[in-house]
Amino acid sequence: MFIRMGMFDTIYLDKAIACKTCGADILDFQTKEFESCMNHYRIGSVLSGSRVLSGVIKDEAYCQACSDAKRDAWMDVYFVVWHTILAGVEAEECKAEARLASVDRLDLVQWIAEAQKREEQWQRRFFDLRNELRGWHEYVEDQKKPPEPETEDNKFWRALRSIRRPSEEITTAADPIGKILELHAPRKKEEPPGLF
Repeated sequence: MFIRMGMFDTIYLDKAIACKTCGADILDFQTKEFESCMNHYRIGSVLSGSRVLSGVIKDEAYCQACSDAKRDAWMDVYFVVWHTILAGVEAEECKAEARLASVDRLDLVQWIAEAQKREEQWQRRFFDLRNELRGWHEYVEDQKKPPEPETEDNKFWRALRSIRRPSEEITTAADPIGKILELHAPRKKEEPPGLF
């Protein structure tokens, strides 16, 4: 991905746009058409700082394949904005205008469902990471304590703590926290960078 100088926002596409010159897939690119606050947008995202409430905005996308082949790496792209929502990104203005005319409430329902699904995935990943770190912390603290006498009550609490005990992969790692972060890294290439 080409990095623009200064602040920008990044657009991530679920369906690639083909470069007009070489045909390479473009799945993400940077823009300064909105707030330029390092925000990440997808189709269905509310655009912060859009100068257009509903309409088509012309911008440029960068093709890394063309740049590598020493060709002009920039191509025109058109953002479809519907009531401040990114409704599409097209390589041709006429397709962008057609997309704007075809947006309806069912699209809005689909975008909301997709946004909620992504939010639930991020929440699940956050809570999984938090619980893994909490388990590691408890494991480290337990290692500092002297052995407890064998009583029925201690057996119960020890068994309960063992449920949250980190895996051997983590406890034997040279950098256990790094290993936890590695295990919780994004799994899909198209998943934009974020908290974890």
